[in-house]
Amino acid sequence: MKFSKIALLAALFMIGTGLTAHARDVGHELAGKRARPMHMAGFGADLPLARIVQRLDLSDAQRQSLSSLLEATKAQSQELRKQQRELLEASLKTLPDDPDYPALIEKRKQLAIAAIQQRSDLNVQIYALLTPEQKAQVPALIEEMKTNAKERRMKRWTRRPAVAR
Repeated sequence: MKFSKIALLAALFMIGTGLTAHARDVGHELAGKRARPMHMAGFGADLPLARIVQRLDLSDAQRQSLSSLLEATKAQSQELRKQQRELLEASLKTLPDDPDYPALIEKRKQLAIAAIQQRSDLNVQIYALLTPEQKAQVPALIEEMKTNAKERRMKRWTRRPAVAR
């Protein structure tokens, strides 16, 4: 009994971690709007290329192509997230000794694979819109965003009061 509780807690932790990484909205408009803050990027999530390229000096044609690309993938992204939420809810109601549990986990794995593939395909398409000069700026922007996020985490950590033992 104790082992199944531990396994269930571990599974729930992994579920929460995976969903947090996909909780961001891929389809937001870029022109004139700020990206979501780094703290909404999710636990261990990659930096979405769509947010990074906003910091580049994109031409109007590039902005339009990027908006069209994001709008085209928005419905599919929303459907994937909806399916993931539904499976999460089902998995929270299903214990590991239930006969349907393995099939449920397999469905969740397949949706996770589909979400990763979709993000990867979108990143490839976004990157293809950039000029060679813009592509050269992307690694520095990624590092800058990571550094800023780390600094914000450290500030939050140092502001927390000490826990009494």
